[in-house]
Amino acid sequence: MKDALTGLDRYEVFLEKLQKEIEQIGDDHILVIYTDIKHFKYINDTYGYKVGNALLKEFVAEFTNNNKLLIGAARVYSDNFVAANRISADGYTNEGFRQMIQRRNQEWETKFREKYLNSRLQFCTGISIINKNSRSLDAETVVSNANLARKVAKEMEDGCCVLFDQSMMEGIKREVEITSYIPKALANREFKVFFQPKIETDTLRLMGAEALLRWQKPDGSYIYPDEFIPLIERSGQIVDVDYYVYREVFRFIAERLKQGKKVVPISLNISRVHLNKMHILEYVKELFEEYKIPFSMVEFELTESIYLDNTEQALELVKGLHNIGTKVSMDDFGSGYSSLNLLSKLPIDIIKLDKVFLKEGDLQDSDKIIISCVVDMAKKLQITSLCEGVETVEQSNYLKEVGCQIQQGFYFSRPIPQEVFEKFIDENL
Repeated sequence: MKDALTGLDRYEVFLEKLQKEIEQIGDDHILVIYTDIKHFKYINDTYGYKVGNALLKEFVAEFTNNNKLLIGAARVYSDNFVAANRISADGYTNEGFRQMIQRRNQEWETKFREKYLNSRLQFCTGISIINKNSRSLDAETVVSNANLARKVAKEMEDGCCVLFDQSMMEGIKREVEITSYIPKALANREFKVFFQPKIETDTLRLMGAEALLRWQKPDGSYIYPDEFIPLIERSGQIVDVDYYVYREVFRFIAERLKQGKKVVPISLNISRVHLNKMHILEYVKELFEEYKIPFSMVEFELTESIYLDNTEQALELVKGLHNIGTKVSMDDFGSGYSSLNLLSKLPIDIIKLDKVFLKEGDLQDSDKIIISCVVDMAKKLQITSLCEGVETVEQSNYLKEVGCQIQQGFYFSRPIPQEVFEKFIDENL
């Protein structure tokens, strides 16, 4: 049985072939390669499925080209492929094979990006190597190990290839530990909302804040977002956690208004997971109806990568939020590709320049040029500009010089807990 599009073996047939090879393995090794075409969806959305299918066929030709040691190859699903090769133990090193495949991936990226302009295609590969000492492993486990390494590679640089090692299983255990505890953490109110102030450039006046999530365990220790956010995005639990944060922010604003205290607009982050269901629009409407706060007091942020990878869904969501009456920002602007093209399509209210432009501390000439051009372009498009990651007075002064309207960063304030932020509001408004 063959895959109708690519002509490769069906995955089940591939597993049978691999299992036989594992059972008969001698002094040679078997190299299992699992590759994913990152951002392939962009090709389908931009050029259409006909072009996307043609790309897959081209890739398969490269994937299996002139490989006399090929045991078999299969399309697992969509743009995920797996292959198995016999390799000689002579002169064999794990790192040598990893580097060889990584170079191959980078060559593919150069070739395909030239043909499909601005496609941002990346080839992410995980490999698992077995020998006669590991013949007790079954084919499905070996492929699963390679796939796990591929997931690690996908979070890394372009063309990356990662070799499976047992320590990755510890990561899986940690992931299960964290995700299984999330419902209890929500029930115990272990998630805390911190606020990072936004400052108006011309007046240095507090004009808003971004709500950020922190997880404080009962023993007082913190699990930081970089560790748990990717895990709960994969598990889908980010939806429940986001809704928890949204409700906390709405409650915070409503309570201050009820007490006659001053408030500023708070921006809330939206995970890409929400784009799959769009329940978020109904939930936001319900929160506004329940807490009776002005629409202007809440804004929403979507990262640039969400817009790039899910343009149509993002457009639908932005329009829905505008219909409710809230503003929408493009976060991390400039961290990816094709941003300028997106601005002409999406009704964005605010662009947040990614902190990568300020990463050196002292502004580089090239960064100054980019910041100046983006701010000027935003002004002409009637989009508010905000730069995050501001850490020095020199950076702040330059942003004022080029007309960036809002600033955010450690120079003004780190993310702070609610009680500290309330004092910040009272002292700065």
